[in-house]
Amino acid sequence: MSAATLPAVSVILPIYGVEKFLPACLASLQAQTFTDYELILVDDGSPDESGRICDEWAETHPNARVIHQQNQGLSGARNTGIAAARGQYLAFVDSDDLVRPAFLQTLYELCEQNHADMALCGVEDVAENGAALPQPVFSLPQPGCYSGRALLEQFYSAGAQSYTVAWNKLYRRELWHTLRYPPGKLHEDDAVAHRLFFAAETVCCSAEPLYCYRLRQGSICRTQVRPAHFDGVDALLDRFHFYRENALPAESTARACWRQYLYLCGQAAQCPSEALAGRIAALQPALAGVPKAGLSLAERLSAEKWQRLAPRKLLKL
Repeated sequence: MSAATLPAVSVILPIYGVEKFLPACLASLQAQTFTDYELILVDDGSPDESGRICDEWAETHPNARVIHQQNQGLSGARNTGIAAARGQYLAFVDSDDLVRPAFLQTLYELCEQNHADMALCGVEDVAENGAALPQPVFSLPQPGCYSGRALLEQFYSAGAQSYTVAWNKLYRRELWHTLRYPPGKLHEDDAVAHRLFFAAETVCCSAEPLYCYRLRQGSICRTQVRPAHFDGVDALLDRFHFYRENALPAESTARACWRQYLYLCGQAAQCPSEALAGRIAALQPALAGVPKAGLSLAERLSAEKWQRLAPRKLLKL
């Protein structure tokens, strides 16, 4: 394929166990007003009919390609898509979500008109059936164009989700030359978002809620606590050290790290296990150097308790 026929955008769709939601996601992509894109369907060893749905879609949509692989998790599926992408820009869409018709068009024009490395839009939470919630919930960025580093402080703002997630954005492919999602980890977005924004010279934001995040039971973010959920603390620890190494304000990240840790420890106390105790114990040394400035007195006391005592004792094992 010549450079002249390469797609402007590669949309990467990681797929696992979403046969109920995948057709609606694909239909929302087909309805895009922007058409110069390829669709990379990464079937991550899905145990249901998702792989068949992908194959049937690709048979009738020339811009779609299917990659079948053994299960590697969301990070592995995204990384496979990145490696296969041929577009000037990359976008990620979770296969149980929906996008509005102007999603790609809006972000592409923001990047092209402003020579931006990244563009992002607002997010609307929707019900499991795809309908609007009775009380609408939005995560909206501040509209305008900024340096990526200037937006790092927005990671802890009211619209934080719109900045830190992978899937409401369009990225210039050069941002991914050396960056990949951590294989086998949850909270993979938190592990790379700060590095993407740090590397982006210009990021343009639209407050239009063009991405619809489906709230459903059984999703990765809405299941009972298990050791892998502490990967989010690892990601925030990495962000904390990254900020410090690059002379960026790190207090907000330190607070977020402690609060995530304490929340998960509290959840672990409700369903204790040896595996959870081991995961908490492994994090204790790494957290020792993270300041507690900005935490409430109750939070500081809780942090000291979880740091001082053996997790097996605290979990009453």
